[in-house]
Amino acid sequence: MQIYQNAASGLKNMFIAEVGVIICSVVAIIPFIGIIGVIGSLVFLIISLIGLNNAGKDIEGCKTAFTLRIVQLIVSMIGSFIGGTVIAIIINNILALFIIRAVCLSVADVLDTLQYSEIADKGRLAWKVNLVCYVIAIILAVLELIPFVGIVFAVLGGIISAVLSLIAGILYIIFLSKSYKALEA
Repeated sequence: MQIYQNAASGLKNMFIAEVGVIICSVVAIIPFIGIIGVIGSLVFLIISLIGLNNAGKDIEGCKTAFTLRIVQLIVSMIGSFIGGTVIAIIINNILALFIIRAVCLSVADVLDTLQYSEIADKGRLAWKVNLVCYVIAIILAVLELIPFVGIVFAVLGGIISAVLSLIAGILYIIFLSKSYKALEA
């Protein structure tokens, strides 16, 4: 599997970054040491970008995901400066959806060619669950624009979305882990 050495190391970095961001998110809410979590999240963001860039050397979809991730960061910064408008949130979610799609489906295609269909199927499942999560998030962002009724739906939908997002995140992490190990073999 030497031909996918960059992809293997890149996906491994992405896996490490995903796990690190989860840990840092928990640390970030702890009083007095929360800044460590915020700084850690930025470090893991950089590790994730390096991973996507490396994986993109071998897998075209990961190269596309890297470009989309840079665009997403720019949109997020602009959104922060203009007050996090619903439009910026929706664009951010759409970009995140395309990033996950590009990674999951392109890596799954590579794994299929290498006879790792079971792992490839996990990638497709992770993509489908993430698709549902991001569609719900986009709908909820639009519903927030409707006074009162939108807020009620947003709260209820937010709970459902949080549970689905947790499941989607776990599936994505498992897929990254199994993928990089398969490509290292």
